[in-house]
Amino acid sequence: MTDTLNQKTNASPFRIFGIVCVLALFFAGFNPALAQIPTKTIYFLAGPKDHVGKEGTGRHETRRDLLVLQHCIDSISNVKGVKIITKFLYERDALNIEDLKGVDAIIVECSSVTSTQTRTHPLLPPLPKDQKNYDKATLDYLDQIDSLQAAGMGIMVIHWGIATDGAAPAAVNHYMKWFGEVAMPGYTQNPLGFWKVTPIKAAEKHPILRGVNPWTYKDEIFSRLLVNPGDPYRTDLLMGESPQTNQSEAGLPKGVISPRGIASVYEKGKQRGVLWGGMDYHSALLNENYLRFVLNEIVWTAGIDVPKGGVKTAAKQLQLSPIKPDGFDKFKPVDMASK
Repeated sequence: MTDTLNQKTNASPFRIFGIVCVLALFFAGFNPALAQIPTKTIYFLAGPKDHVGKEGTGRHETRRDLLVLQHCIDSISNVKGVKIITKFLYERDALNIEDLKGVDAIIVECSSVTSTQTRTHPLLPPLPKDQKNYDKATLDYLDQIDSLQAAGMGIMVIHWGIATDGAAPAAVNHYMKWFGEVAMPGYTQNPLGFWKVTPIKAAEKHPILRGVNPWTYKDEIFSRLLVNPGDPYRTDLLMGESPQTNQSEAGLPKGVISPRGIASVYEKGKQRGVLWGGMDYHSALLNENYLRFVLNEIVWTAGIDVPKGGVKTAAKQLQLSPIKPDGFDKFKPVDMASK
């Protein structure tokens, strides 16, 4: 009995050593920091291209714009501490809220509700001609979007999709909730020309402006939005001006647009909202400062910390539509040195 006990006792240290070695190897390959990396999901929603010709014209490339931006986000090289997942959908026309649940940001580029008789806006359905407001199912659906945004789902709408004309009056109220501003018929303008864009000094510490310098480019920018004066949750980010556009401003020579606010963001608790009225020309994505500004907006909308110096991407394919001449080639770039 004693010999047997001694054999078991003598073998114990070897067993313990083996167990220790196995555990050491396990923990050597286990990084608690990696196991705790949060995930952020960004959902790109493109409305159908129903304006300025078919795909490939270089304008209103809703699908191609968002595919490029998705590729840029997928190829981010300097955002740390978070895993970013992206999704893309073309021509969403459902009132079902299920595909929006669990998403950290939705990025919408589309035409206005009234651009065609069919559904063009991924979030807002058209209003039937015989109705003055949305039906209960649609109103409940929009209330659910309110709740998702209040809980932390950021919303960003790009270009003509910022207009709510043709939608039900309720759409205006929801836009004010989501963004703190809304485009209004007869007030909002969309001048097309070469714009000089400058970050606002008072907002230079906002994360979206990290690494963003003044730039000049050709675009149609929906601007002059209706806001609540003194709203503490809204921050103006950019000023834009142009000496030659296809529209006029009261009291100024034809085509001249004086400095005006062209971009702002809304943040209230966990709620984040962005309306960006630019992105008419697909070629704008080739402008480094413009692209960084839009990528910063997307990342910020998703509740991700914008890195110092702004978002950087390793994406190579930044244009899917060629630069084509159009009727606005008469506009010349702004001479920034003389401004």
